[in-house]
Amino acid sequence: MAGVILDLPLQGARVRIEDAGDGSLRIVRLSDGLAAGHVRLEDRGRELFVDALCIDTAARGYGLGSETARLVREAAERGPWDALTAWAPPHLGLSVYFWCRMGLRPLHGEGPGGGIAFRRELRATHP
Repeated sequence: MAGVILDLPLQGARVRIEDAGDGSLRIVRLSDGLAAGHVRLEDRGRELFVDALCIDTAARGYGLGSETARLVREAAERGPWDALTAWAPPHLGLSVYFWCRMGLRPLHGEGPGGGIAFRRELRATHP
């Protein structure tokens, strides 16, 4: 996560996103204060790239991933980035549906690691 500057912690109704101290961000479930997953971000200049957004298996289905993605998008909109990009690994079809639901559109061509890249423009791009 080197170079990514987000105003942490980010907090929603269900989760708090905080620095995990290992280059990733910890997703903490507010209902019990337990870590429920992690997100890894990469600053690529004008683009904030979501390298991973993972919710622990036992914590899935409660909107934690959706709220995390929304909080990251809103933080990116306040930051210097023109776009938010994420990817769906080739073996995780559900992540394709997830990123489309989060308002990112699939990009043409092969994405990272053979998956599919998704993008959301945050503001007009610079020339």
